[in-house]
Amino acid sequence: MFGHKCPECSNYWRARFSSSVCPYCGFHGSGQSFLTDAQRRYVRHCCELLRDALTSDQDGDHVIDMDAVADAAGKDFENPPFYYSEERQQHQFRCAACDQTTDILGRYGYCSVCGTRNDLAEFEKDIASLRDRINSGAAPEACCMDAVSGFDSFVAQYAKQLSRLLPMTPSRLNRIEKMRFYNLDLVREEFRGTFDIDILAGFSFGDTAFAELMFHRRHVYKHNGGEADAKYIADSGDTSVREKQMLRET
Repeated sequence: MFGHKCPECSNYWRARFSSSVCPYCGFHGSGQSFLTDAQRRYVRHCCELLRDALTSDQDGDHVIDMDAVADAAGKDFENPPFYYSEERQQHQFRCAACDQTTDILGRYGYCSVCGTRNDLAEFEKDIASLRDRINSGAAPEACCMDAVSGFDSFVAQYAKQLSRLLPMTPSRLNRIEKMRFYNLDLVREEFRGTFDIDILAGFSFGDTAFAELMFHRRHVYKHNGGEADAKYIADSGDTSVREKQMLRET
């Protein structure tokens, strides 16, 4: 995989082919726009050797030793530490749209070839993993918490990208940037009011009600040790339990 560096945000990534999109900031450019500093020095040395050969007064063969060029390009410069990043510090993902591979720091980003975001694909991996855990006998209550946490991370990425791409007042931008997405009702209203996007469009009433209930229950599992309290009953409208009763999932 070849290293690339964004001229806009200066971040580094690797891809199997020439990149046209920065996976971090979404900047679009031609392949040569994303050459790293070391690659630019390498190309410059190649061009200088070729120029010297073409302008030489001596006839004959002129050899350009690529290993020597690489040594010369790196002679007076120390490679940045990210050239030696360990694999566990990076995330390699295959784009769901074009099937090309990008290797980035962090987890979420744009495909460096076609520009498709990987947020949905990563969230679907989380859900598939949760299903495997449940089918293997894991506690459904813990999986409920992890499902909502996965949703929180997933929607936060969309909110971040939308707020970066769309003009906003400072107060609204500040609210979006600081918002957590553990309350499905609030998330729906925020996205509908700010971006004119209804995240529950197409959901049946029953599925929506069940999802809202699980978001309320996540709070109980996370902060109350699984015991229902008056706030949970009032907020969720769940009349099937009483205060202090332990919640259980199937």
